Amino acid sequence: MKKIVLLLCCITALHSINAQESLLQFDKKYYECENKWVALPLTEKDTAYMIGVVYLDEQAGFTFGYEGKMTITDKYRSHIESPRTNRMIYRIPEEYTQMAIIPDAKVQEMNLPTEPDWLPIYRKGEDEVQSQVKRGFHFNHIGGSLQAIPILLKAYAKEPHAEGLEFELAYAYNAIEQPAKAIEVLEKAIKNDPKNYMFYRELGYSYILADKFGDAEKTYKKGIAMSDNAYQQAEMAFNMAGAYYRLKDKKKFDEWVAITRKYAKEDTIYFKNLLLLESKFDK
Repeated sequence: MKKIVLLLCCITALHSINAQESLLQFDKKYYECENKWVALPLTEKDTAYMIGVVYLDEQAGFTFGYEGKMTITDKYRSHIESPRTNRMIYRIPEEYTQMAIIPDAKVQEMNLPTEPDWLPIYRKGEDEVQSQVKRGFHFNHIGGSLQAIPILLKAYAKEPHAEGLEFELAYAYNAIEQPAKAIEVLEKAIKNDPKNYMFYRELGYSYILADKFGDAEKTYKKGIAMSDNAYQQAEMAFNMAGAYYRLKDKKKFDEWVAITRKYAKEDTIYFKNLLLLESKFDK
């Protein structure tokens, strides 16, 4: 396991491959490779690669399941360790990006199965609503909101008020800068559960993205009043202060700076960033 971890960490900086391997394009983020056979380069000039499958463990996150090695000469050749005595897996770090999906034709050429025999264990129940919500959360958490949306929409069509679903879907829409869709989801969510301050937190951000600053203020004030979580209250207030900082509205900025200071502890990112914005406002 330690060797695999070391290799994966070392190759994150690689940016090119030999022209001989033109069918392998190392341009995929790991969350774009879910349930796919992928290759990872060992060195920039090697024709030998680690191969395996990227899958989502709902508890641990995105994972690389190591299956063996592949070499490229006149054709693709693979060596899969068999019989398997122990599986080697690696939890993929968020910053990792350099992966190549092995084309289906090459998977067949190497006589690899469509998927390893262990993969269905992790895919069991993936069409159930709560599983889809968890998968959407994992995609959102690492910047894969575009991939999260179709998964979350499947769940939304079946059970729109499932726990955590509306927040994750709205978060994803905001992340890809489609606030109108987030607002539509959140308005229905609040109508169903008007005491959930997290809906107001996300709705306020949607209004900022939509340049509806008056609506954002009203929404954040509701969310702050409703919440008993100082960190979340600080985030809502800071988001509003940040919006008025970008607008160069000093009066409104100062108002929300004061609100942020009520909730942001000195060791939080919101307090530190607030000091930075204050110092730069007139420059």
